[in-house]
Amino acid sequence: MNCPICQAHKNPEEILFENESWVLRKANQNLEGYLYLELKGHGESWSGLSLEQLEAYGRALHKGIEIIGSFHPEKVYLTAIAEKVPHLHVHLIPRFEGQTRGIDHIAQATGPGFPKPM
Repeated sequence: MNCPICQAHKNPEEILFENESWVLRKANQNLEGYLYLELKGHGESWSGLSLEQLEAYGRALHKGIEIIGSFHPEKVYLTAIAEKVPHLHVHLIPRFEGQTRGIDHIAQATGPGFPKPM
């Protein structure tokens, strides 16, 4: 299997934080603080996770929120889709003052990304 998330985990320079079950990486969508929280090792479903993996998810999520908090967003959205890339992962998407809210912001972040600042 040629999974881009599994491949990214082989590059330690991309990893901001990891624990026994999860990896935090910076998203490349031109939005400061946008992170991916990804299952370590290939898995596609929440239903197959152990209690230990879910507990580790909570700790990794806490670290991700801490990292994003340093950018001072108004809000942080979490979304887990895993359709385009079938590897269990969560998008941690900050929203800053003046940005579109809700689903439209999430669609922009997970789709084309944000334009580069001038």
